Amino acid sequence: MKTIPSSAKERKRYIRIKVDADWKVEKEDVSRLVIQAGLQFLGELNMARAGIQLLPETWKDNTAVLRVGHKYVDETKAALALIKECEGKKITISATRVSGTIEGVR
Repeated sequence: MKTIPSSAKERKRYIRIKVDADWKVEKEDVSRLVIQAGLQFLGELNMARAGIQLLPETWKDNTAVLRVGHKYVDETKAALALIKECEGKKITISATRVSGTIEGVR
């Protein structure tokens, strides 16, 4: 069985996000908002290339970690900055730290 050489693998970055809201936010709501914002800002093609994913096991105290391709970190942060509301309620999602390893953002 052939393995993919490490030089051909996609390089990932991990972005720690902080959610500010006056109400209790669920991780499913945040995941949906992140995907919607990515689709709106990046479009379907670049969203697929960016590979934006909210890692569900990292959700704790209104913080979470996103995994994204290394070329799309700035675009992802811009898409997050455009999120202003969820179901008519005010919400803000901001990127607090970026790292090449998941341990680096925890």
